[in-house]
Amino acid sequence: MLEYNPLACLPSSEELPDSDDTPVDNELQDLIPSLLKAVLAMA
Repeated sequence: MLEYNPLACLPSSEELPDSDDTPVDNELQDLIPSLLKAVLAMA
C-alpha cells in the first residue's frame, strides 16, 4: 500500500517566495491552502 504524508511534501515558510522579503506571519497561512489542494487532488 502506498503511504502518503502530505506534510512531508510541504515547503517551510523559509522556502516559500515572498514579494516584500518578510517571512510569513503564520505557517498555517500556507499549510491550509496546500492541504486543501492535496485533498481535492485525491477526490
